[in-house]
Amino acid sequence: MKIRITRGGIFGKDGEIAVGTELDVKEEPKGWAGRYEVISGGGGKNKEAVSGDGGGEPKTAAEVLKMATDGSQFMAFKAAATKLLGDKTPTNKADIVAALEDLATQP
Repeated sequence: MKIRITRGGIFGKDGEIAVGTELDVKEEPKGWAGRYEVISGGGGKNKEAVSGDGGGEPKTAAEVLKMATDGSQFMAFKAAATKLLGDKTPTNKADIVAALEDLATQP
């Protein structure tokens, strides 16, 4: 399965693993709960992706745009944006905001 690090505080043999790093793992590292998300694999019955956003209802483009200005951490904002924009999510905040604005104005 492939996971993406979404928060700091995870260390490997060479020091802290950078946020945004994608890793291939055999099974979910439950001890890292809230600091990564499953991005592929890991399918199966009763499996649930672990992410730092606390789950809950999916956000609309307008709700995610609000996160850009309400003091939310960038990675939480980017994770919510990625759920809406998918693989085409830009890497910097200004471009993400522009993409979400486009999405919010689509019928």
